[in-house]
Amino acid sequence: MKNRRKQREVHAHASKWGVIIVLIAACFVVYGGVQGALGVMNSWLDDLPSIEGSDAFNFAEKTRVYAKDGTLLAEFFVENREPVAIDQVSEYVLEGTVATEDVRFYEHNGVDPQGIVRALVNNIRGGALEGASTITQQFVRNTLLAEEATEISFERKIREAELATQLEKVYSKDDILLMYLNTINYGDGCYGIETAAKNYFQKSAADLTLVEAATLVGIPQSPTYLNPKTNPDACRDRRNVVLSRMLTAGNITQEEYDEASAQELVLDPAPPRSSDGIYAYPYFTSYVR
Repeated sequence: MKNRRKQREVHAHASKWGVIIVLIAACFVVYGGVQGALGVMNSWLDDLPSIEGSDAFNFAEKTRVYAKDGTLLAEFFVENREPVAIDQVSEYVLEGTVATEDVRFYEHNGVDPQGIVRALVNNIRGGALEGASTITQQFVRNTLLAEEATEISFERKIREAELATQLEKVYSKDDILLMYLNTINYGDGCYGIETAAKNYFQKSAADLTLVEAATLVGIPQSPTYLNPKTNPDACRDRRNVVLSRMLTAGNITQEEYDEASAQELVLDPAPPRSSDGIYAYPYFTSYVR
């Protein structure tokens, strides 16, 4: 009996030590895997562009050619853009952009873990597809990482998140929001909120009404598909999504939402631009270009 008891005790001790050894080995494997993954991720960040370079962000403006008497002869540009200051943008645009694109914009540090989880759960449940990129990440993607913007990869997202975090250490939230609004594509060849306001409504971004602002805020999700000139129904539906999110965020009242969402999409488009940007004296202005 004593021998059997000792044998059972030996086997029990051996089993415990076996489990401990397996757990230790598993920990080493996991640790090695984590270290390897971190090494790969760090390698992805080796050649990140600098956020402090003189050409870090694309704020290219038009080059205008005037006659001596002030007559505008030509406008040359790669992207049709007119940057403005934050006090030259309607509050409806500022609030609508945050409510629609990144409701926790003023709370996170460039990357929003809660937003990632929310979007993941929503997409798994079959809701309308949501992205998890913050306004800061979107701005980085359209400027510093413009050449990688169409890549769908974990590497690009890691690079984007790192630059977004760096950006938020250097610039204020309002600065980043303004840079985003001055850069983003609003369709129909318009870059930046001021150019979009003048193109679709012939007014400054500061003077946009709630309905007009919500219309423009909705376009960047898909600038071609949501172009109000060519696809007004889709643009109106997206506008109402923006209004709904502004209501949820507390930016507008139920009465304002009901009135605005019931309105038809009404534009006041600017006259067509010259295809080459030349309005007068083509020989001279072509030479200037």
